[in-house]
Amino acid sequence: MASAVESPQDSIYVSFRLGQETYGIGIDDVKQIIRLPHITRVPKMPPYVVGMSNLRGEVIPLTDLSLRLGYAHPCENTDDTRVIVVEKEGTLNGFVVESVSEVKSTEVHQLDAFPEMLNAEVDKRYVKGIMKVNQGGSVILVQILNTDEVIDITALKAQIEKQGFRRNTVERAEEAAAANMRVKRFISFNITTQEYAVEIHRINEIIWMPEVTAIPGLPDYVMGIFSLRGKVIPLLSLHDKFGKRHNGHNENSRVIIVDINNVLVAFAADKVNAVLSVDESLIEEPPKSFSDEESEISAVLKLDKGERLVMALETKNIVNKTELEALSRVADQSGGNLTMADLNTSAKDEEKQIVTFRIENEQYGILIEKVQEINRYTNVTKVPKTPKFVEGIINLRGEVIPLIDLRSRFDLNAKERDEFTRVIIVNLKNMKVGFVVDEVDEVLRIKKDDIEPVPPVLSATVSSEFIGGVVNITSKQRMILLLNIEDLFSRSEMTKLEKMKQE
Repeated sequence: MASAVESPQDSIYVSFRLGQETYGIGIDDVKQIIRLPHITRVPKMPPYVVGMSNLRGEVIPLTDLSLRLGYAHPCENTDDTRVIVVEKEGTLNGFVVESVSEVKSTEVHQLDAFPEMLNAEVDKRYVKGIMKVNQGGSVILVQILNTDEVIDITALKAQIEKQGFRRNTVERAEEAAAANMRVKRFISFNITTQEYAVEIHRINEIIWMPEVTAIPGLPDYVMGIFSLRGKVIPLLSLHDKFGKRHNGHNENSRVIIVDINNVLVAFAADKVNAVLSVDESLIEEPPKSFSDEESEISAVLKLDKGERLVMALETKNIVNKTELEALSRVADQSGGNLTMADLNTSAKDEEKQIVTFRIENEQYGILIEKVQEINRYTNVTKVPKTPKFVEGIINLRGEVIPLIDLRSRFDLNAKERDEFTRVIIVNLKNMKVGFVVDEVDEVLRIKKDDIEPVPPVLSATVSSEFIGGVVNITSKQRMILLLNIEDLFSRSEMTKLEKMKQE
């Protein structure tokens, strides 16, 4: 068995293809991934250096990795051919590869040593270890390159300086260090036709679309869960989250895994595009309508002279606190012991999840399958000649949502809105409606048997027709009133709400 190789720095890798083999480079070395540019051939260069190219005003050498690693044939030039731009010692170099596959991560000490019998064509100096990747039920071996050996920096600098393409090395290193302070790196991807990006340091891993297990009772934007190296990870659909039409997944689809407050969360992308190095001068604040503290959009990247706008995502705002707690409970990542079999067993036990919230001194709950999302209370437009319990309307990503003041609906005294006030967006008879509540507490997993019938004299403040049951958690001496949201409104009231959405 191959021994383990320590990898203290490179824990995330960009993988790519050369012929039938898969290789990887530590993402800390990767500055950018681009299509094959125009190449200027230079005489008297090593055979694996195919020439020079101009990258935003800087001349860089391009190395054919196939020839560099010792293969007999150069990289095939196709639509999938890419150049991986890496930096070493203040020097930029482009590696020409046949295609870029994905971004993978591995833990320290997880790389195996290079087996003696593996790939005799390749000089073993260039490979520092083997990463095993589970893909579609089979194990793929990814050879992790030692870029210090692949780039013979001393010899390459000498050759380039002879041709007059480089200035003083110290000067370039100082300029590169200064430039790095102004540059941020992103990985860009598509959700339908819109291009988004996430800063590289926020991404744990990018993988192929895994086998997903659907879990009942979760919001529509949660596609389900999957298992990755012993951890159960929830998979979100940004199409549903952002209100975009989805045409299904294909061979280009990828799953991007991020860490949100120590909870691993994944979201599906239609296609991963590139690694972007973006100067801060090209990064602008989003429009005011997106600029609140909980907006999913953190910045707009203005690329290609402003003709290409990429929306940078704030990953911690993709889900709010309540949603994250719910996802954490589903995955049970704090203990790390929950398996797919455990979750399937839980589903068979007919467990339910409820979103709990407070109005006055009472605690209420709504079944989570009825809840679309939970937002802060903001930007409400008042509408004249509406029932007194209608707070107004809001614009949620282009959709008009009526807001219902549950205090008013329950004939309770009004309360000033504060930092804890929340709006729970629910699906009510094929229509989205927002409930204004004093405070959202948590997402709670309960057994079906925990729901008891409504006692005749349950509450003096709320008519019992609104209450679908009582969640009685005897171990915590806690009772939660489970709302039957379908019975909150009469037929005529529902008609008025529908007209508000159309006006």
